[in-house]
Amino acid sequence: MTDPGPIPPRFERFEGTEGLSLAADVLGDDDRPTVLLAHGGGQTRHAWGGAALALALRGWRAVSLDQRGHGDSDRSPEGRYLIEHFGAALRAVAGGLDRPVAVGASLGGIASLIAEGESPEPVLRAVVLVDITPRVRPEGAARVVDFMKAHVETGFGSLEEAADAVAAYLPNRRRPRDLSGLRKNL
Repeated sequence: MTDPGPIPPRFERFEGTEGLSLAADVLGDDDRPTVLLAHGGGQTRHAWGGAALALALRGWRAVSLDQRGHGDSDRSPEGRYLIEHFGAALRAVAGGLDRPVAVGASLGGIASLIAEGESPEPVLRAVVLVDITPRVRPEGAARVVDFMKAHVETGFGSLEEAADAVAAYLPNRRRPRDLSGLRKNL
C-alpha cells in the first residue's frame, strides 16, 4: 500500500452544554468508528494532531476536540469550568457520535471518566486514559494555575519569549527548536 500522505483535517463545531459550541478537527470518513480525543488543561485540539492522523490512516474517524474555554471553543460567560462542566460537555459531544472511544489526557481523561460515569446510558465505547492522577495535590495545582495566569494581562512579546517561560517552568524538559506546536496553544 502506498502512503496516502497527510490527510487535511476538517474543521467542525459540536454542540456542548449551556449553549456553548466546541471546535474540533475531524480526520477520516464519517462512516468509520470514531475516536474522540480530549486534551489536557491549557492545551488545544492540536495536541492530538499526530495521533489523529495516525488513527485516520488506520481506518478510524478521529475527532480532536477543543474543550470548553480552550482553543477555538466558546468560553463560558459565567466562568463555569469545574470538572463536571467539562464532563457534561464531553458527554454531549459523544452523544452525537455513536458511542466513540474516548482518549483523554489529564483533564480530558478525567472529563471522559465523568462523561461516561455520570451518564444514565453508555455514551462511550471505551475510555483510554493518558497521564491522569487519582488525586490532585493542591500545591501542584496552584503552581500550574499560577503559571497559566502569569501572562494573561501582558501576554508575551514573542513566541521565543513564551518558549523561554515554558522552559523555565519545566526545566527538566528540553526546549523545542520547532515552536509551531506552542504557537497553536497560544
